[in-house]
Amino acid sequence: MIIGICEDQAELRGDLRKKIEKQNLSFPYQVFGYASGEEMLNSGNAFDLVFLDIELEEELNGLEIAQNLQQRFPDIMIVFVSGYTKYVPSAFHLKAFQFLLKPVDDALFAEEFLRCVKHYRMEHDLFRILTEGEVIEVPMKEILYIESDGRKILIHLRSGKCYEMYGKIGEQEEKLAVHYFIRVHKSYLVNCKYIKKLNDETVIVSKSRTAEELVLPVSRRCRANVRGKYHQFFFEG
Repeated sequence: MIIGICEDQAELRGDLRKKIEKQNLSFPYQVFGYASGEEMLNSGNAFDLVFLDIELEEELNGLEIAQNLQQRFPDIMIVFVSGYTKYVPSAFHLKAFQFLLKPVDDALFAEEFLRCVKHYRMEHDLFRILTEGEVIEVPMKEILYIESDGRKILIHLRSGKCYEMYGKIGEQEEKLAVHYFIRVHKSYLVNCKYIKKLNDETVIVSKSRTAEELVLPVSRRCRANVRGKYHQFFFEG
């Protein structure tokens, strides 16, 4: 995970770095600090997460830098850090991940940073499929749903490919909960990312707005849990 900090005040830049280092991430990451947007944009780093001050002592402000970064890295998470609430509408117009008000509270920072990490894991963690003596790794975000078929499970991908391996869907339900996969039926585990419509009896899954839709059943036993988990994904995911 590559994290950037763009803040023209060295003390505040260092404080944000310390806040990040306190989080004890369980996977590799790098943090790069920049005193200007120009320096950040010319760094050559492919950022996953950026903390951006808005009012910088240069020609480019944080909002313009954010637009530039989003054009380069469509999946980037941008957290604006500012002492002025007047920028909140502009920040969320750019679909910022969050807006933190200076001085940044430690507890709030930890909470929002955890949300960033969860989102990053959803986008980058791999699912390992053991099939015919070969291990195939696919990104979690590419899985539409998982289906139980006797002693095997079928992993259906956005691409249309389907892999099968021996295993129990209940074991996968537990492992994939952090990635917002929901058990909608004894035979189906669905990636919330691709749920287009949900009601008491069915869930409609599609890999995109224009793609063909797939209708899967929602069992009575799973109904309440499905709604609760989907609402959680909607507000946190």
